[in-house]
Amino acid sequence: MQDLQNTPLTDLPKDARLLAELTVPFTDAQWKPTTNSRRGYRLYYGTTYWVRAVFMDEQGQPWYRIYDDLLELVFFIRAEHLRIVPPEELAPLSPEVPEAEKSILVSLPEQKLVAYEGERAVFSARVSTGVGRGANHYASTPTGEFTTFFKRPAGHMVGGSGGSAYDLPGVPWASYINNQGVSFHGTYWHNDFGKPHSHGCINLPNHHAQWIYRWTTPSVPPEKRHIYQPGAGTRVTIVDFPVFSHEGPLPF
Repeated sequence: MQDLQNTPLTDLPKDARLLAELTVPFTDAQWKPTTNSRRGYRLYYGTTYWVRAVFMDEQGQPWYRIYDDLLELVFFIRAEHLRIVPPEELAPLSPEVPEAEKSILVSLPEQKLVAYEGERAVFSARVSTGVGRGANHYASTPTGEFTTFFKRPAGHMVGGSGGSAYDLPGVPWASYINNQGVSFHGTYWHNDFGKPHSHGCINLPNHHAQWIYRWTTPSVPPEKRHIYQPGAGTRVTIVDFPVFSHEGPLPF
């Protein structure tokens, strides 16, 4: 984690839609562009948001206006706390590799994923999957064959109930694999990868989730909030047995 201040953009087009990343340990969202405003969510390093406009407060300090896709409301963040993500950091990785040649294998007992181009492993990462086991548990990660058909670089995620409820703004780099909301995504609320922690999603460090987001298909244009293409996407296989700790053919 770093504590980086950024040079704000002070002149944005009327229809601006710029993806931005928080680069300080935390900041408080405000409902108006001033520190005297009522505070909203506390936001954390590595989270991502859509910048729609910039406003100056009474002291001449810039604030970015942020759109929350879940609440369908706007709030404000001190502009120096956000880094506008440049287009080159959103560009697809290995676009020359055919979609059929890309695949991801996730092993639940090993809490690990490996991405392949053909039979060649090109990326691996420790993950945190669902704390539940079995298809009927509310917090289990499903097994089987999936594709990354729905992707978005920033989103507000809520779910669960009672003591297991969560409310997480700015979840970065989500690549969904089913219509129940299971996705690969960046994770800012824990750093204990290699052990189950989630309600079913596949938690990754933010930079690893961004790699998956950029490498998988379909690609999301930089100005788009999401892409949704049922039936398309990179193939994902999730298994409930070890596959990386011994030699043998891959189970796909």
